[in-house]
Amino acid sequence: MLFALDLDWWRRHLAEARGTFRGALVSPQDVAGVIKVLGWWGTRPSNSGAAALALAAYSGAARVVLLGYDCQHTAGRRHWHGDHPAGLRNADGVAAWPAHFRELLPRLAGIEVLNASRETALGLFPRMTLEEALA
Repeated sequence: MLFALDLDWWRRHLAEARGTFRGALVSPQDVAGVIKVLGWWGTRPSNSGAAALALAAYSGAARVVLLGYDCQHTAGRRHWHGDHPAGLRNADGVAAWPAHFRELLPRLAGIEVLNASRETALGLFPRMTLEEALA
């Protein structure tokens, strides 16, 4: 599943996603050819990482491994993958993101959530390397 919250991201990357990704394209936004999924958050999510975790929980995941969930500006970058190009948002509200995950905690009961991000300000979930999480 490829999930993106940001409508501007879909506008910029939809053609590429359709051409290169074989799984389901999913968003809470109205995007032609993308599965619209609502009702799993309660209020409008404001960061895609928390929204993706909420969707995984809603979809019945028993285990989730988080990757790239820095929730901070790391090494001078606003995202783990580097800045988005002009026209897309660049994690300006990152300091508030850990609180979005705390709001989700009641919905995550019974789900194993592991944070395998290399660097992170998100301390709510057990930390480990990706290799440990997949072992």
